[in-house]
Amino acid sequence: MPPTRPGLIEAINHDAAVEALLAACDLDASDLQESSAVLFGHVADGALQGLVGLEMHGNAALLRSLAVAAEARGRGLGEALVDHAEREATARGLERLFLLTTTATGFFQRLGYRTLAREDAPPGIVASTQFASLCPASASFMAKTLPGNDNG
Repeated sequence: MPPTRPGLIEAINHDAAVEALLAACDLDASDLQESSAVLFGHVADGALQGLVGLEMHGNAALLRSLAVAAEARGRGLGEALVDHAEREATARGLERLFLLTTTATGFFQRLGYRTLAREDAPPGIVASTQFASLCPASASFMAKTLPGNDNG
């Protein structure tokens, strides 16, 4: 069965459902509530099925906390969440998205992200808790220039 595009993705609040989904996906989001991240999620049958966050830093953002419930995987939800975050970032005038991942490098490469050296991270991203301490040094550091921008 081919993947189907999920329905509505909208801004959500950081709550117990967010914490539970992140924990189920083994994502450390201990800094999430204190960060400047804006969260977007997809709810189906009253349950949070997926979420993604944008943590703004100047003209760029950290794409973070992408999580899809086990029962919702394989249907295109992760890709739809990333697409939504990219469109939101573009609408906010951001130029680039950065991310750190230990498990999804191939997924993000398919979506147009490319691997960079951590030394190439802009100062705002370097100062983020995700970059500075939560994600291990072995995590892939990736970036994507958003539509309408040509900064690499």
